[in-house]
Amino acid sequence: MNIKIVKKISFVDLVEMIRKVPLVKKSEDGSEIFVYEKARISLRDLDPDEVNPTTFYLLKENLKFQEDLRKHLQKTEGIDTLLLDMGLEIVNEVEEVWTLIPPIIEVTPRSVRYQPLEGELSYEETVKVQIPIINDGAHRVATARTLGMTFKGIFISGADKRYPFYAHPNEWERVKLVDSVPKTKDEKKFYSREDCYGLYRNFGVLGCGKPRMLGK
Repeated sequence: MNIKIVKKISFVDLVEMIRKVPLVKKSEDGSEIFVYEKARISLRDLDPDEVNPTTFYLLKENLKFQEDLRKHLQKTEGIDTLLLDMGLEIVNEVEEVWTLIPPIIEVTPRSVRYQPLEGELSYEETVKVQIPIINDGAHRVATARTLGMTFKGIFISGADKRYPFYAHPNEWERVKLVDSVPKTKDEKKFYSREDCYGLYRNFGVLGCGKPRMLGK
């Protein structure tokens, strides 16, 4: 693996960058919607079993890449990607650069009904709860879970309630390792609505995800 760090981004700067992450959809007047503008954002040590995935699948290729990247940066930089307290701009041998930040954990409000365990009372009422879900970085959280480690995550609560997360939380037992992205929506997530894509938080503005060319 031929990857090196070209820039380190402090957590303070990361917070300000995250506040400017827009939704994919725009307001009626065409302006950007910033769901984290007034949110509470902190860095926390978390157990993978304290947070809920929203995906039903993880790509084997991406999982291996994150494992290899972690080993490489541990060896060359002394940095553990599961314990990041900053952002990293990293570049590969063909000058593709992207930003690696701690996994994003977003607290999402949901209305639920409790399914009683054996011997428990049954209630028909619906209650509102706050559920921490993995917004971004599921492959690294899964790696930490496999290793029996905690991880450092960016913990966000108090996002704009008018724009809830686009998928419902589920459980780790539903998450499968696959070779390619499933073809149907039902195989991917519990999407919350038909037009869910407009509620995507566009972390691409931070340089996360798809690599870009250095200096472009």
